[in-house]
Amino acid sequence: MKRLFIVANGTLKRKSNTLALETKEGTKYVPITTVGSVYVFGEVRMNKRLLQFLSKNHVPVHFFGKHYLGSFYPRLFNASGFMVLKQVEAYMDPRRRGAIARKFVEGAIKNMATVLRENRLSDDALKLREYISMLTDDVDSTMGVEGNARSFYFSCLDKVLPQGFRLEKRTRRPPENMGNSLMSLMNTLLYTAVLDEVYQTHLDPRVGFLHSTNFRRFSLNLDVAEVFRPVIVDRLMISMTKRRELTEDDFEDMTAGLKLTQDGLKKVLSAVDKRLSSTVKVGKRKMSYSRVIRTELYKLERHLSGDVEYSPFLIR
Repeated sequence: MKRLFIVANGTLKRKSNTLALETKEGTKYVPITTVGSVYVFGEVRMNKRLLQFLSKNHVPVHFFGKHYLGSFYPRLFNASGFMVLKQVEAYMDPRRRGAIARKFVEGAIKNMATVLRENRLSDDALKLREYISMLTDDVDSTMGVEGNARSFYFSCLDKVLPQGFRLEKRTRRPPENMGNSLMSLMNTLLYTAVLDEVYQTHLDPRVGFLHSTNFRRFSLNLDVAEVFRPVIVDRLMISMTKRRELTEDDFEDMTAGLKLTQDGLKKVLSAVDKRLSSTVKVGKRKMSYSRVIRTELYKLERHLSGDVEYSPFLIR
């Protein structure tokens, strides 16, 4: 099942069992059976009939403007009352919640260290791994360690990234330079890709462990994405910028900050989609990264059910 990206302005309709995207360039038809989710970046009109069609076929729709706006998330067709109770039980137990949150951060730090090592920063990778020993089962403390570890990691990434794409400091809403603009977009795409995978499991995306369950609609996808940000986002950002697949011409000024042009956006969407669809060897099996993310969620389900201890995905 593929991700359907809509960058152009137009109208999205249902035509029998097919999605029809009408733009000034013409009409593109996409069989609904091939679509896993829809990402809308352009000004796109749609109606209730289309949303009913998408909901019936379990297809989420994600909307983006200058930043992520929100998602049309069809009714949870795999919802399990048992699993929701298990999630809430773990969340309400500070020790159990803290232990799961610590695992997410531990996986993230180990994967960040591997990215540094891949880029000949072995000494920095060793220093980064020292943060693992500071992790506890207290969520607030773990969040603090994660923030400090990531700040150190970003400073190391600047040794790898080309001059124009260095972060200098992490800025968001608005991102103040090309590096931050690119990273923010890629992170957002990863968060929504993980949300797509959560939808295919028995887990409820509203109950996270590292990120608090509050008035934010979704938090579990943010938790799991922490493990995969170095794997998907950072590796891809390094390769795209070093190969000059993106340049200054792919960005434009906003009232405050920078954003990608439409051509630049298309390049990033294509690259992220290809990376998520690319395969990696996990044990004796080859799986796409999208499938690896879903497997990670299945591992969390088994942990919450008491079957097996959760251990995060690690790149080699």
